[in-house]
Amino acid sequence: MPKARILIVDDEKNIVHSLTEILADEGYEVAKTGDGIEALEIIQTDPPDLVLLDIWLPGMDGIEVLKTVKAYHPEIEVLIMSGHGTIDTAVKATKLGAQDFIEKPFSLDRITQSIADVLSNRRSASRIEEKLMHSSKELPLCFESMVEVKKAVKEFSCHMKPVLVHGESGTGKEFIAQAIHGQSSKSDRPFVKINCSFRQARSIHAQLFKRPRKALKNTTASSLDGEEKVIYLSNIESLSKGLQEKLAEVLHTNSSQSNDSHLELMPIRIFASSTKDLESLVAKGQFHPALLDAFKNTTLFVPALRNYALSIPTMAKGYLNEIRQKQNTSVPEIGEDALDALCRYTWPGNVKELRTVLNKLILTSADQKKITAQDLPSEIWEPIIEITDIDQPGSLQEAELIWEKHFIIHHLKRNNWDIEKTCKALSTEKKLLNEKMARHSIEIPDLEKTNNEYRHPQRTLKRSVVLCGSGLHSGIKTGLILQPMPPGSGIIFGDISTGKTIPARLENVQSTDYATRLQRGPASVGIIEHIMAVLHMYRITNLLIKIGDEAPVMDGSAKDFCDLIEDGEFEDQDGFYEEIVIDKNYTFGHKEQGGSYISIEPSESFSVSYHMDYPEPIGIQDYTFEFKGNESFKKEIAPARTFGFMEEMAQLTKMGYASGGKLDNFILLGDKKVLNTKLRFKDEFPRHKILDILGDFYLLGKPIRGRIKACKSGHTHNIGLLKSIQSDLLQKN
Repeated sequence: MPKARILIVDDEKNIVHSLTEILADEGYEVAKTGDGIEALEIIQTDPPDLVLLDIWLPGMDGIEVLKTVKAYHPEIEVLIMSGHGTIDTAVKATKLGAQDFIEKPFSLDRITQSIADVLSNRRSASRIEEKLMHSSKELPLCFESMVEVKKAVKEFSCHMKPVLVHGESGTGKEFIAQAIHGQSSKSDRPFVKINCSFRQARSIHAQLFKRPRKALKNTTASSLDGEEKVIYLSNIESLSKGLQEKLAEVLHTNSSQSNDSHLELMPIRIFASSTKDLESLVAKGQFHPALLDAFKNTTLFVPALRNYALSIPTMAKGYLNEIRQKQNTSVPEIGEDALDALCRYTWPGNVKELRTVLNKLILTSADQKKITAQDLPSEIWEPIIEITDIDQPGSLQEAELIWEKHFIIHHLKRNNWDIEKTCKALSTEKKLLNEKMARHSIEIPDLEKTNNEYRHPQRTLKRSVVLCGSGLHSGIKTGLILQPMPPGSGIIFGDISTGKTIPARLENVQSTDYATRLQRGPASVGIIEHIMAVLHMYRITNLLIKIGDEAPVMDGSAKDFCDLIEDGEFEDQDGFYEEIVIDKNYTFGHKEQGGSYISIEPSESFSVSYHMDYPEPIGIQDYTFEFKGNESFKKEIAPARTFGFMEEMAQLTKMGYASGGKLDNFILLGDKKVLNTKLRFKDEFPRHKILDILGDFYLLGKPIRGRIKACKSGHTHNIGLLKSIQSDLLQKN
């Protein structure tokens, strides 16, 4: 029997090293990674039998990894490990499909026994699960309109010959192979997936071949049921030449009922798939002709999704309804304009891409009643270009020219009349585009007149990133996940446990006691000001922040958040935003009486000045920050840490706050001196106050243009001023 394959996902090197050695000694095949996103890539390309998964790790939170694994690979067993386990976390992980929850530090005997138990139960239940999974006599809804595919599935399920499924990436080749297997007479046998691009040749050989049993003439018939399995070889063109030759020999031997081969095929059936033109590879000497010939009469071609555009509305509605039923959750209806846009798109990623888009829509449109075309990614949403006077052209050639003019203008507008970006979007040369613009008398408008200097492209991240830490007030190990969002989404906080979302907007501010807290319904999140300040200064306009009850405090500053979003890389988007330009003075507080206040006045740039008058060792300090891009923020403001006096921290502790306060995540003051660290700046305290202001001000949803002056103010003053601005200036706009 082949070794069970285990993937360890943990960023603690000592634990990974120990686990790898002990599991290898136990006879398991072990892979490892310390990154959540990389783990999903490994699982997607070459699924293991079991995953040992830490809760908090770089790349993606362990709970999110667990959700994704169970959504797309429910057959994979998952054991959760955590050094900060709680009953709630254990219950959540179990509900999501984890088989066990193991607290660190753990004994190796405990974890090896748990692995053995889970894998033993998995083997005993595998036949029942496989039978249930493949019991349906119908293909998934996405293949309903593909008549030739349905006919081939029915035909190939009547025998056990090897089958080759060919088609573009994402067309659902594995679904089809599983459907054939599910309708066959051996549907209760395990369906084992092997990605030839990633699995080592030695491992593949062990799964495919065994020495013939000399004492038995018909080894296939005498094989024990428990050893029988069906193997699906994806990317078969990646098999080594030696394995291609051996597999071709055995498949031809089986079909001729000859026992001359020195090897015997272990699986009772072979499915294979490829996205390549195998005949062309044979002609180039890159694929064994005898192996292709083995599938001569059992090759099935899966057409691209774009060839079945009329079926996309039914497929999209069916998938959304499937999610409603499986997850028992509210999913908005999809509008006709969105369905039309889905039909117009070419779908290079086919069915897989369609499902990915729908999954993102479920997340981003959770609070809407209907999904519209504007909710779709920009590359999919292409507004129909209408010619108002259909009788205008006098010939087909004239009609083509008129349509071309409208088409060029449409894309110029989408790219803010930027020639370079438009050429890139249309995959055309600049010279050719200029010639066509001259032919159609298209002129670039004076952008200084039509758009002011405060208009900028919207921005998100190129990829998801994760940061782990502890909460300042709760003291619980926590973290956050930043995920890209489409244009117009805004900044959204998402509860990592329930999936409930809270837009980072002023109307959702719930309290300003010692930090800014947002709440919407039962979901809430606190200490958002530091991450919000970073998004403000880096001009990130669209982002999902998956988080727990509060953001991690890190070292009390925002510098780790700067590094985090830089790691995610920026991506400018098609949509635009305009800065909020202050046109008059606004004040909140008691400026005249010399009390605490904050004000903002018109300015051609953005700046924040803070004056503080605190007991020693702070005393009277001032600092002014002039925004000159994100580098100025990263250098001057982001490293400034949170601070507190000894007596203040004691009071907070009594009130249930600052349970996570440690000597390395804030500046502790007492006895007229700094007690626990060296200051990063002589004026680090007013710089940190400016950091809080920058974070709170991004709750207006857009960067602001004006000069802020603050004196002894805090979060309550910030929110008060923002409400004045919102009720006046924003309503006028």
